[in-house]
Amino acid sequence: MICVICGSNTSKIIANKVRDSLKHKIIQCIKCSHVQLFPVPSREEDKKFYDNNQQEKNLNPSISLQEHRKKKIIDTKKRFELISKIYKKNDRILEIGSGHGFLLEKMNESGFDVIGLEVSKERRKISKKVTKCKILNINLMDKNIDIGKFDLIVFFQVLEHISDSETFLKNLKNILKKKGTLIIEVPNYNDFQIELNTTYKKWHFQNAHIHYFTPKILKKILQKSGFNNIKIMGMQRYGIGNMFNWKINKKPQLHSPDFEFEEGYQWIEKIINNI
Repeated sequence: MICVICGSNTSKIIANKVRDSLKHKIIQCIKCSHVQLFPVPSREEDKKFYDNNQQEKNLNPSISLQEHRKKKIIDTKKRFELISKIYKKNDRILEIGSGHGFLLEKMNESGFDVIGLEVSKERRKISKKVTKCKILNINLMDKNIDIGKFDLIVFFQVLEHISDSETFLKNLKNILKKKGTLIIEVPNYNDFQIELNTTYKKWHFQNAHIHYFTPKILKKILQKSGFNNIKIMGMQRYGIGNMFNWKINKKPQLHSPDFEFEEGYQWIEKIINNI
C-alpha cells in the first residue's frame, strides 16, 4: 500500500470500506500521516466513473437540474464573490471541474473572461443547457497541454479526486501566467465532525475521494509542485444546522443541505466560523 504523497509503503488501515464501495479501504501513511483511498483507481476506471457521473448518481440518482441549481446557490454566490473582489474582468480565468456550469454562468453574465474544464461527459452535456461558456474536455494529466496561459485557475472540491496530485499541479503551473494565482478548495480532514461523530466519519469516506487533505499535507504538495506564496485558510462550507442534523438524525441532508441559518440566528454561524 503505497502513499501517493511521499511514496512510503508503511501504512495502517483506518476504515475497511467506504460508503459506496466494499472493495476500497482508507489508509493512513505512517511516515507523512496522509490519509487516502486504497486501491487508487486507474486512469481508465476514473474516466468511466466520471463520464457516467457516478459520484452524483451514488448520492442522488434522480435529482433534477433545478434541484442541483438550488443546492449550489450558496456555493456559487460565495465563490463568485471571492473571485470578483480580487480579479479583473479582463483577466483570463479557467475553472477546472466546472460541473453543471453554474459558476461559469454567473461569471460570464457578469462580464468575466472565463472558460471551464470538465472531464465528465454527462456533466458537459448538462452544462450546455446552463451556460454559453466554452467548456473543454482535456485531461490535465497529459503532457504539452496547449490551451494558453491564465491569470487565474480555480478548482473547488476537485484536487481530492486527482490520483497524482503533484503531476496535476505541475501541469497547471505550465498554463498559469508567471504572476498568476491558483484558488483551491478541498475538504479538511482536520474536521471535528470526523473526530466526534462516528456516523459522519463513515459517510465522509467515499470511492470518489482519493485524498483526505490536511492543511499541512496540502501545503507540502503545493511546495513540491513548485508553488510559493501559499496562503491556507479555513471556512465552513455547511452551516451549523448540518452539524446538528448529523448529531441528531445521523444522516446527510441530500436534497436540502443547511448552508447557513436564517436571519436572526446568523450570530451563531459567526461564532462557529471563527472557532
